[in-house]
Amino acid sequence: MSIRPLLLLVSFTILGCDKPSDPSLVAVSGTITLNDQPLVNAAVTFIPKDGTPGFGGVGKTDVSGKYTIAGSRTNEKGIPPGEYRVVISKRLMPDGTEIPADDKTPPMMSPAKESLPDSTSSMTSTKQTANVPVGGGTFDFTLVHKKK
Repeated sequence: MSIRPLLLLVSFTILGCDKPSDPSLVAVSGTITLNDQPLVNAAVTFIPKDGTPGFGGVGKTDVSGKYTIAGSRTNEKGIPPGEYRVVISKRLMPDGTEIPADDKTPPMMSPAKESLPDSTSSMTSTKQTANVPVGGGTFDFTLVHKKK
């Protein structure tokens, strides 16, 4: 076999390996409220606990507080079943306004600060958990936070 057909075969094999969505991934969604109001533009992160495969997933709440978790890889439409710690983060500018949509400042360099307590927004201190079953599920979180 000459090198040219071999290169073509390897190229088609690589290009043809665009893996479809993993059938072991399940859909996860829900609604988050804060003080009985939808929590808008909050980041929602599902972090796998020991024994849960994968890297977890992330989502963002919309104007009605609804979110859908996407996997950590591009185009993943869910996460593996298992137990997760759930981190909910809502960063605001120092004056209490939303971070501008066109702001490309990396979070570490941004003047925005976390507006939720560590028990909700910290990877190590969060109290929220979710046990995602094989069929996926809806996980709503009702937060109460008194501002200082």
